[in-house]
Order: sequence, then C-alpha cells, then structure tokens
Amino acid sequence: MITIYRLSMILACVFNFIIGSFVYLKNKNENINRFFGLYCVILTFWVFGCFIESTFNDKFVIVLADKLLYTGCILAAPVYLNFCYLLTKKKDGIHLLKITYLVTALWLSFNYIGPLRKYFIIDVIHKYPFRYVAIPNFMWFVFIGWFNVLVIYSFMILFLYFRNQTGHEKTKAKYMLIAFFVMILAGSFYFLLLLNIVSPPIDPYLLIIYGSIMAYAILRHQLMGIEVIIKKTLVFAGLLASVFAILVLPTLLIQEYIFRGAGAGGRLLGLALSGVIIILSLRRIEIFLMNITDKYLFQKKYDYRELLRTFTSEVLTVVNLDKLVNLTVDKLTDIVKIDSSAVLLLNEEKQQFDIVASRNTKNPKVVLIRPDGIVTFLEQTHGYLLKKELIERRVYIPHSIQEIIDKLNAELIIPMVLHSDVMGILSLGKKKSDEDYTQDDLDILLPLARTLAIAISNARLFSELGRAQAEAAQREKMAVIGTLSAGINHEICNPLGIARGQCEAFLLNVKDGLYNDKSSDELLAKAKDIMAKVIKETDRATAITKKLSSFAKPAKGEAELVNINKEIDDVLGLVGYELKLDKIEFEKQIEKGLPDMFVDKKQLQEVLFNLIRNAGQAIGEKGKITVTARQDGRSVFIEIKDTGSGIPEDKLKELFNPFFTTKEPGKGTGLGLFIVRQVVEKNGGKIYLKETKMGEGTTFTVEFPLTEVRKSRV
Repeated sequence: MITIYRLSMILACVFNFIIGSFVYLKNKNENINRFFGLYCVILTFWVFGCFIESTFNDKFVIVLADKLLYTGCILAAPVYLNFCYLLTKKKDGIHLLKITYLVTALWLSFNYIGPLRKYFIIDVIHKYPFRYVAIPNFMWFVFIGWFNVLVIYSFMILFLYFRNQTGHEKTKAKYMLIAFFVMILAGSFYFLLLLNIVSPPIDPYLLIIYGSIMAYAILRHQLMGIEVIIKKTLVFAGLLASVFAILVLPTLLIQEYIFRGAGAGGRLLGLALSGVIIILSLRRIEIFLMNITDKYLFQKKYDYRELLRTFTSEVLTVVNLDKLVNLTVDKLTDIVKIDSSAVLLLNEEKQQFDIVASRNTKNPKVVLIRPDGIVTFLEQTHGYLLKKELIERRVYIPHSIQEIIDKLNAELIIPMVLHSDVMGILSLGKKKSDEDYTQDDLDILLPLARTLAIAISNARLFSELGRAQAEAAQREKMAVIGTLSAGINHEICNPLGIARGQCEAFLLNVKDGLYNDKSSDELLAKAKDIMAKVIKETDRATAITKKLSSFAKPAKGEAELVNINKEIDDVLGLVGYELKLDKIEFEKQIEKGLPDMFVDKKQLQEVLFNLIRNAGQAIGEKGKITVTARQDGRSVFIEIKDTGSGIPEDKLKELFNPFFTTKEPGKGTGLGLFIVRQVVEKNGGKIYLKETKMGEGTTFTVEFPLTEVRKSRV
C-alpha cells in the first residue's frame, strides 16, 4: 500500500510536469502558457516534497523536502490566481495581485529563514504509516487563512466567468471549475493531516485526475488556445510517466533493502545510484516510446499522390450529386486522415450555404447565411481560412464566426469557386497526426476544391438534365395517349354499347307486351341476367379507363416488386385495339414461375408501351409481335420481336440518340428509344438491339437484375 502511494506521487509529479512543460514550450511567448507551465512545476514541487517525506527516514533530507513542499504550497495560490486573471482577461484588481506576490515573498521567508521558520513549522515527525508530516506553529494557521482566501477568490473569478459565458466558452470554463475543485480536494486532504485529522492518502490520485481533466479540456475544447498538446504529447507523457514510475520502483527497493540502516550518507548514496539508473535508461525509453506512439497511436502523413489519384479516378467522374459530395467527404477524411469534414453548397433560393454531406461535425445542420462573416470573407477574397494562422496573427474572431467554426469542427475552410462565384464551401478538421496544415497541403487542397466545384456543377447539370428528360418522357407519353384516343374510345364504347342494347331490348319487349305471359319470377330472372351482363361490360370499360389514367400519371421513381406478365397485359389493354385495327397478331411467351422484378412499376409500363407500340408502327399492317420473358442466372430478359421493316445499317449508331427517328416527318419526336434507355438504366437495367434485318424485322432485349426474388403471382 505504501509503495503504491509513493508510485502514485511520482506519477502525479511526472504527469503534471510534462503537461506543463509542453504547454509552455508550445507557445512560450504567451503569458497564459507561461503561468500554466509554472503552476504545473509548482505542483511538482509540492508533490515531490511529499514523495521524499514518504520515502526517506533521514531528518536532514526530510526537512529539505518539507521546505520544497511548502515552496510549492506557498506559490500555488498566487500563481493560480494570476492564471485565472489571464484566462478570464480580468483587468481590475491588478494592484491586489501585486500585493499578493509581496505577501508570498514574506511566506517564503518564513519557510527558508531559520529564525522565522520556527514560528511557521515547529518540527517534522513520522506520524503516519505512509509519511512524515510537519507540526505547524501559529503563523502556519495565518498562512492557511491567507491561502484559503486566495483559493476562494480564484474560484469566484472562475465561477463568475463561467456564468457569463455561452456555448463553447462556457464548456471550457466548466472544465476549469471541475479541475480546480479536484485540486482543492487534493490540498484539503494534505492539510487535514497537519491538523491531526486522519484522511485517506488520495491527494496524489486527485492531482492525477486534475491533470487529466486539464489535458482533456485542452485536447477536446482548445482550452487557452493551446490545442496542440496533447493528443500526441499527452499519450506520450502518460506512457513516459508510467515507465518512469516503474523505474522508481528500483529506487524504493534500493532505499528499503540495501541502504536501510546506512544513515543519511547511505540514503543519499542510494538516491544517487537510483538517479544514475534512471538517467541511463531514460533516453532509451524515450526513443522506444516515440517509435511506439508514432507507429501505433498516431496517424502518419498522407500520400498526396493517392489523394489526387483517388479524386481523379473515383470522385470527380461521379455525376450523381449526392454520391459525389458524400464520396468527397469520405475520401478526404480517410486519405488526408482528418477528424472531420463537410461540404456546404449554395442554395440560390434561400441565399444560404447548407451542409449536404458531413462526417464527424458537431452540428450537421449548420447554415451559413449571406452575409455571414465567413461567407463575406470567402466571396470577397476567394481565400481560405486557417484557424492556426488566425490565432498566430492574434486576429480577433467574432463569437458568431467562432461558433460556426466550432460547430463544423473546422481547422481549414476553403471556398469552391466557379466562374468567380463561390458555389460551395469545403470544411476540413484537424489532422489526426496533430500536425498543422502546411503550404504543401494548401497547394494540393486549393486546386482540388476548384476542380471539385466543376464536378459539382456538372453533377447539378446532369440532375437538371434528368428532370428535363423525365418531363420530356411525360410529354411524349401524353402525346401518345392522344393518338390512342380513338382506339381507347372504341374500347370503352363497345362494352357500354352492349350494356345499353341489353337494357333497351328489355324495355322495348316489356312495352310491346312480349313478356305478358311471363310470371313475376321469370321477369325478375330475366332482369337479373341483363344486369349481370351490364355489370360485366361496364367493368370492362372501367378497367380500360383505369389503365389509361394510371399510365398517364408521372412515375414516382419508387421501386417495387412487379409481375412482368401482369404488366404486359396492362400495356396490351392500352395498345391492343390499335394493333387489331392494323391486323397485327400479338403473342406472349412468359417463362413459368418467372420471379417478380424490383423496379418502378410505371416506368416499366412506359418501357413496354414504347417498345410494343414502336414494333407495331414498324410493321404497319399485317404482322406479328412476340414478347418473351425468361430468367437467366440473376437477371430477367424481356425480348420484343416484330416482323416489321427492320432498321437500316447506317442508322444503327444513332438509334438511341435523342431526336433521332426513322418515322415519317410529323409522326415521331425521336425521344421514344432515348427515353426508354434512360428509364431502363435508371432502374439498373440494360437495353440493346439484339438483331435486325431489312424486310424481316427487329428484336430488342431489355435486361433487369434480380435484386430480390419472389415467386410469380400468376
């Protein structure tokens, strides 16, 4: 238990010392960094003094350790108060801070000057199993009162700062308060021992927790603008501290078993021997840990050639806008090895930039409205925003802009410029390696953003073309429905005429007295028979109008399971009369047990309608259309074969081009086969000309993959 306590103290020393050193070295020109580093060193003095008091038995060494301990204790409160002033940018009370340092000098005099120290500390005795403690005199109690006043005042400064902050700054202040409270607890447990109040020896553990909270606040929330530390340095510091603590174990064993009864000289010799062991081992351990952390814990530099190759071959060629922006975010995040990324595109109607794809942003619904500060800067300069540069140049960042940067989790913001207009924004987070963005990075990413703007513009144009094609398909369909009106009218009038004739015949027979010899039951039976025929014929008419109405509606673009046999029958119900008038025979050959297909039902009807009607027009009069459907592997093949005039060989290359037609002028728009191919491909299928011979006929094949298989319903 005692050994664990000693190890925890040395671990607390190393952990806080390394954190403070790295914060200081990262930006040693900033006062806030200096005082944070100084405070960590002061904590190290305090805890290291406690470690010596728990390890050695020599009175001389113990007294020296106690003076070191109280050096940290006396300096801790004023230095932390100064740190709070810097953190909160507090301007009033500077004179009070100067007085505090004067009083601190007085307490240091009581700690080190012999005649004065007896009024401060009477003696240092071995009172507890795990350590020596000081016996305080009356000036010590005055010091504790002064110490507590500074601690409470520092806490009040932080608390008021916390109350006045909002958003991300409030979160930072919250972690500062929590860490400060943990540190107060650690000091309280030590002071309780001096007041003869037995408390658990957990003060070093609390100091480790304090350092961990501060490290987390710096790493996660950029406390004090330090942000560097700590991903790499914190983990490395933790590993180094752990190994260092293991090295201290031989020191304890040497002191305990080899030089146990050797007196002060022997103890000092043992300490020197342990120091030599640590010094000789430390550099090798440092090199080992650096290799381990670089290899396993941290991301290495990305290969810019891989980035360019990936974007050239996989991203910039994509014409689907959603797929393009999501692929951009994924590839940038993975290849450049960054924490987060996002693509924002301009919404012309709302005059704002919306996130269309993101990864690991704090708020995926961030909106940049013109003329937000960031938008204005990007549109006027076409330049980038690099957070690190703003901090180094001490550029004031308004709270509204800082909040947007935090929500995007952004380190680098690049405009996507097309024809001098900013049509999008690319947001990139910190590198996982904790390295800064360099000029080499910018030389790659800035042109990439401009190229991406072109790709996004092309994808938008393609999307608009798709909508235009859908509208053209609908107009073509409505035009076709107009030409079918005569046939549809006949198909509807026929059953209605039959129904009307049945009813008129019955009424005339009643009027002429032909049913006078019939009984009431016979007349009722006759009427029922006529009504059944009328219902049958009106159902025929209703079915035709439903098919026409359904076919006329635009497709929704929603896939569902459809039965090919049923869809052919429905299409034949629309175009069948026109084929009969031209004396064209229709044959259907559907493979038994053919699975249903997962496609858009209306779009499949449009494909079949266009192909069957084109086949009929190619025949002209007297001929045959054969529709076959079969399964081969994981695909369904539909063939439409006609005995028409065939297609000239010199026209085959233009067959699926828009506005190309072999029909007479005024009888075709040339959009039929072009639209058919677009619709088939949109549903994951393929269409191709299987064969054609002049004077003998043509066969088209449509292939759809079976993404989901169920047994046929008929």
